[in-house]
Amino acid sequence: MGNLRSEDFAKRVNEKREFAPPLFEVATAADMCVDLILQGNTRPQFGQREQIVNSYCLELGGSANIFATQMAKLGARTAVLGYVGSDPFGDFILQRLMESGVDSSLVKRYSSIATGLGVTLAEPDDRAILTVLGSIDLSRPCDLPSSPRSISKHWHVASPFLLRGLRSAWPQFLGRAKADGLTVSLDPNWDPDETWEGIKELLPLVDVFLPNEAEATALTGLSDSIEAGCQLAMSCPLVVVKRGSRGAIAVREGRVWEIAASRVPTSDGNPVDTVGAGDNFDAGFLRAWMLGKEIDACLSLGSLCASASLSSASGIRGQWVESL
Repeated sequence: MGNLRSEDFAKRVNEKREFAPPLFEVATAADMCVDLILQGNTRPQFGQREQIVNSYCLELGGSANIFATQMAKLGARTAVLGYVGSDPFGDFILQRLMESGVDSSLVKRYSSIATGLGVTLAEPDDRAILTVLGSIDLSRPCDLPSSPRSISKHWHVASPFLLRGLRSAWPQFLGRAKADGLTVSLDPNWDPDETWEGIKELLPLVDVFLPNEAEATALTGLSDSIEAGCQLAMSCPLVVVKRGSRGAIAVREGRVWEIAASRVPTSDGNPVDTVGAGDNFDAGFLRAWMLGKEIDACLSLGSLCASASLSSASGIRGQWVESL
């Protein structure tokens, strides 16, 4: 190395590491769980009442995992981080991620806590969910990379109210991401405590905010989803509100775009179940947005991915596959 001093060499190595291109286009901290989905128009009853449901399926769950698998199927290099248990459900999650093209090298295994589980009772247009947190909430700030751009060009935050161990880390982490020129998206999902603490403080650090109608109105106290989207867009450059069977809207700089829901590709046009539709919408919208498409095109791809997912049980079996 000639006369290059060791400290100078170390500095250059660190500079190369610092400015190395990210490995992935999209990364997300995942609420690692499996979904057990029961289908039938039946309300559970206590008193040792046994009731019959129509069918069930066991599938990869977690909003971030569903988002990531749809992103990968749209051609984006995608990674997840998080924890699974050292159990068959953990094996199942890692297998399904691999089959979907998602990188799971940042996922860690924890031997003394079970993999998270969501039990869903699904009707055609609604669902009830019981969640066992297990490994879902094991991630801590130290599990996030010290340099966001060393991993990915875009960071997606999903289910911040379930990933309680990371909630204190998001302001600083997303602040670093923005300072490094990365883009950020946020889907708040439902807050079980209904306090919505911390979301509004994150909005100035977010490029695309993707609540559903219930979340947007709860956050703002407004009953109209368009008014709620406009209010939220005062703090975030682009707000997209998912409105279920009524489609979606996008709001940016006072302009509102609307799109009707795409037809569900089933024989009767009715959804099989609604699990993961919003997460698949997120992936479609953001994939088009990251490729520089117009808002109308972003809404169209989001709607297409959402409707495709409604054609099968679980959030990933009916996902749209198209490399963009």
